[in-house]
Amino acid sequence: RNVTFQKQKSMGWIPQNSELTPIDPKMQKWSEISEVEREFQLRLAEVYAGFLEHTDTQHGKILDQLERQGIVNNTFIIYILADNGASAEGIHGT
Repeated sequence: RNVTFQKQKSMGWIPQNSELTPIDPKMQKWSEISEVEREFQLRLAEVYAGFLEHTDTQHGKILDQLERQGIVNNTFIIYILADNGASAEGIHGT
């Protein structure tokens, strides 16, 4: 978490004066959860990755169509991908 945060700062993605928020004390760290829970959380990550892959493909189709129509360079695209932030689903089972 800290490594990712520092990398984002070094790349200029977030302001240099940003501070990493503390982990919510109700949330368990990866090292604190059981192997069964890790498997479940990994599966959630796999499902989310599949969703992102599918979404990316569909957005690519839109761009391809704009290119075929010759209007891709005259089109303003606002791309918003929201996932409602961090999710605590599965924290206490399914």
